[in-house]
Amino acid sequence: MKKYQLIILLVCAVSAAFISVYAADGGEIRRKARYYYLEGARCQAENNHLAAFEYFKKAFMTDPSYEEAASAYGMNRLMVKTDTLQSNPELKRSLDYMRRFVDAYPADRNEANSYAYVAARLDSIEETIRVYQRLDSLYPGKEMTLLQLADAYMHAHREADAIKALCRYETAQGKSPQVSLKKMSFMLAAGDTAAAIDEATALIDYNRREPSFRILKGNLYEVIGNNDSTLAYYKQAEELNPDNGAAKMALANFYKNIGDSVAFDNKMYEALLSEDFIQEEKIAILEEYLQSLLNDKSDTGRGDHLFSVLMEQYPHEPAVLDLAARYSGAKGDYKDAEEQIGYAIDLDPANVAYWGQLMRYQLADERGADAMTSYRNAAKHIDIPDGMRLMYAAAAVDEKKYDEAENTYAEMIHQVNPELPLTDSVTDTRFRNSLNFDDLTRLSSIYTMLGDTYYSAGDLDKAFRAYDNSLFFYASNPVSLNNYAYFLTENGGDLDKALEMSTKAIEGEPENDTYLDTYAWILFKKGDYKEALEYQKKAMEIAEKNGDVAAEYYHHIGDILFMNHQPDEAVKNWKRALELEPDNGLLKKKVAHKAFFYE
Repeated sequence: MKKYQLIILLVCAVSAAFISVYAADGGEIRRKARYYYLEGARCQAENNHLAAFEYFKKAFMTDPSYEEAASAYGMNRLMVKTDTLQSNPELKRSLDYMRRFVDAYPADRNEANSYAYVAARLDSIEETIRVYQRLDSLYPGKEMTLLQLADAYMHAHREADAIKALCRYETAQGKSPQVSLKKMSFMLAAGDTAAAIDEATALIDYNRREPSFRILKGNLYEVIGNNDSTLAYYKQAEELNPDNGAAKMALANFYKNIGDSVAFDNKMYEALLSEDFIQEEKIAILEEYLQSLLNDKSDTGRGDHLFSVLMEQYPHEPAVLDLAARYSGAKGDYKDAEEQIGYAIDLDPANVAYWGQLMRYQLADERGADAMTSYRNAAKHIDIPDGMRLMYAAAAVDEKKYDEAENTYAEMIHQVNPELPLTDSVTDTRFRNSLNFDDLTRLSSIYTMLGDTYYSAGDLDKAFRAYDNSLFFYASNPVSLNNYAYFLTENGGDLDKALEMSTKAIEGEPENDTYLDTYAWILFKKGDYKEALEYQKKAMEIAEKNGDVAAEYYHHIGDILFMNHQPDEAVKNWKRALELEPDNGLLKKKVAHKAFFYE
């Protein structure tokens, strides 16, 4: 450890007697400050950061001229997450404390680099540049300093200086693809396309047998929109090494961007066969490709063909089977998804995610009993997470096994607090006051699902008490507010109370089509047909945009249109609803008679 001379800063005129006394005591003050500093360093080494902060603070307060203490105190102030110390003025003050050591000992590269990094994070970029420039003058041509200085120049929008720093780096260290890439990006930022192209050419000349340099130049031409040159350089890269995976991916993406799906698929096929990519990389490549097909609603047969390439290479890899399952699930082929994830589970029965996927596919295929069986099988191999418990409860409701769903929710509620009731109202605020926000929202969600279960079982009293309990723990729960409001409306309840709850739900999520549908339906029940139509139309627009309009929406807007004296439009929407729910007797009656019926 260096020994530092005491520096006394005179900020105002003081008496000669005071100076004499301070000089006499200066050594003792420094020794005391140094003791605190070393204790802080010891605590920091032991990861006791709060104690370290206090010791560094004492060291600095004891001797503000002690640069090491000032720097340590300044750095540790940055780590204390209080509103006071994290305010902009205090952050700058912390930086100023650190600066004292850096300016006193400019040759200490470690401290200078730490200080410059912090300064950059605090948007004091000119200070960062000042320190790196000084390091550069002390250690000319030092590679890391030049790279850091170049980045700092770019942050300050000084592109020309940044490029000069990189050129100096290359003079000292030789040509580097990474540095050339930086230079090209800086040149493009400066608007100097010609210089960027020249840099790419120089990189190719540096090693004319390296395919990645051709790809890099092709990427550059792609950025500036020169497709012919882009394709030419990608092909050159492939010609240099016909098995190069990166060249094939570059070509594949190029063909995708110009809309040549046949060439795109061919290059993807070749890329998946390339030995340049490991299994995980191939899975990621194929997953992105398959997702693009699904997003574009393209022919998934193309994806099936490419998937066969991966399956042939890795027929017994759980990760590949997992992707196969997710792909089939996304296509709606839940049987195949279940089969594929089943194979993955056989190979890796301790994988929690795989069991969850299996249950999701079975629930999506409306096979609640199978999902419940999978849950019980999973319990033999894994610790069941809450997400799977919720799926089990949902499956039990689907199978009308309401007691099992209730027991599952009860178990989850009692994990938070064993004294909480299921069917009685919770009114004791001590339950609420003892919980953190996460537990409050968790309980609110569980009570909401419990309410839905009771409603499905036909027990309205228990359902409404469960919703009340949900809102007791989190009054802004939009799902609980919406469901409570809707079921209250459907069962002749207090429409004003229902409207108030529905209003809160859509205030929280104004673009939620389900909540808007509920709000419109309550208005309809209250006889406000004009406003009901306005909100129902908005709900329909959002649902259509999402590609999922429920039969209930068509049914509701049909009723609302009829009451707004638009019978022809009403019948059209009833017919659409009937197409989705062909066994709905009330809809059949409305369509047949072209008239509204309550039941």
